[in-house]
Amino acid sequence: MFLRFYSIFRVGFSFNRPIRLWKPQWLPRWVVLKPETTVHPHTPDEHADLFLAYDTGSTEIEVLNWLYATVCLLKPQCILETGTCQGLGTIALAAACRDNGFGSVHSVEIETSLCEVATKRVRQEGLSQFATVHCQDSRTFLENTDLSFDFAFFDSECEIRVEEFKICRERGILKGVTVFHDTSPTRTLTMRDLPGEPWHSEYRGMIYELAKDPMTTGYFESRLSRGIIALFLK
Repeated sequence: MFLRFYSIFRVGFSFNRPIRLWKPQWLPRWVVLKPETTVHPHTPDEHADLFLAYDTGSTEIEVLNWLYATVCLLKPQCILETGTCQGLGTIALAAACRDNGFGSVHSVEIETSLCEVATKRVRQEGLSQFATVHCQDSRTFLENTDLSFDFAFFDSECEIRVEEFKICRERGILKGVTVFHDTSPTRTLTMRDLPGEPWHSEYRGMIYELAKDPMTTGYFESRLSRGIIALFLK
């Protein structure tokens, strides 16, 4: 059982630091990293200058590395990812399964072209044994799948992520750690859509409500860069 705790990372570093010459070992060689501040606009409080990114559609490398390490630590058997995009997050999660020696990632993406790119990249990295890309609406997939998940990363359109989570919980197919991306409270000060206000505040509010559920034993939040909130489920 997880202890209930509530944490917010706040770091007092300055902007305009030089890019770090760092790549986690699971990251494909073809990935060229950029400062997160060149990929998305940010407020000073988000300290995005401390983060690295590949492109506008992919998650920050530090977040992906945290997902990789968390999967290595918790040893989930079956992992859900929504919002595959070009597959970099899928590679991070699948690489953790490979390094654990077991486990599988089921990543769901609605855009056919992105599914093709992600599937090709997973195959090129030798991770097809550990990851499957499902090309369909995530809600339809979750309403019909026979799979059960013990780790989840929700990174599809913000407007449907809580709905995806609720489908999982109503069907009893999700337990363990659940991570929501793009939760920074100041996100819409610089990114006024995807989604805009008031929806972004509602998105955060719905996650906080989920954290109060008796089936949730605690949550963790980082407000750095684009932000994440992780729930710990019974």
